Amino acid sequence: MCARFTLTAEEADFLKENPYHLVGEYQPDSNVAITDYGFVVTSDEPDLVQKMHFGIVPHDAESKTLSYDTWNIRSEGVMDKKTYRPLMVHRKTCLVIMDGFYEWKEEIKGDKEPWRFVVPGRKTFCCAGLWSRWVDRLTGEVYDSFGIMTCEANNLVGEIHEKKRMPVILHKSEEMMWLNKKLSVDELLALCVPFPDNKMHRYRVSKKVNKVSTKKTPNKGVELTLPLNTDEEPKHPIVPKEKVVKKTKVKRTDEPKKPDEPDLFS
Repeated sequence: MCARFTLTAEEADFLKENPYHLVGEYQPDSNVAITDYGFVVTSDEPDLVQKMHFGIVPHDAESKTLSYDTWNIRSEGVMDKKTYRPLMVHRKTCLVIMDGFYEWKEEIKGDKEPWRFVVPGRKTFCCAGLWSRWVDRLTGEVYDSFGIMTCEANNLVGEIHEKKRMPVILHKSEEMMWLNKKLSVDELLALCVPFPDNKMHRYRVSKKVNKVSTKKTPNKGVELTLPLNTDEEPKHPIVPKEKVVKKTKVKRTDEPKKPDEPDLFS
């Protein structure tokens, strides 16, 4: 999976499809890149949707600057990596909420053609992720971050993605399982399988999305998610609406607690 995804749903739809309390303000984003904010639900606080930075900063890192790829986490080797093994052992799992993700196809001229992948019938969906909390020892600054679990790609994604990888998209019935601290690591990793081809759709988008957004040159317009050709526009079938409990936004008044490192990351 490439390190770019989207969450462009309207706030009402976002809250309707994700029956949790929202911490802070909701901000849609058509081009979420590394270090940008994403919206996640953690196993520690499974009733809250909160913002975290994309790209895991290990709790014992010298700084919050990313020095290697921690935004994609290979599910097959997660227990062999010192950065991720403690997170799995201590069930630092999370749901990463999105409504699409981008992949790039190599062109003959060496350029890359961007494609967007969505799940028809669902205005938002969740991918399996891990999260971590880093605390600055001098200032006390808290920096929460997450990465997305990946697995072997299905045919729909594999035809585009050169490395044949894709994010672990969870079925609705699997979301609470991924957050369940009582499940074994093996039971959790059993969820990390390719999402069915027939439940996804892909279409080409403008190469304008190739550029990562910065403060000086923002690149977050919703037009980035539009199909290049109207005949490639995804068709969303009518699906039964699930009953959800309406939740409201909440604002935290308590300061985040510093992690107990010996307990969380032994």
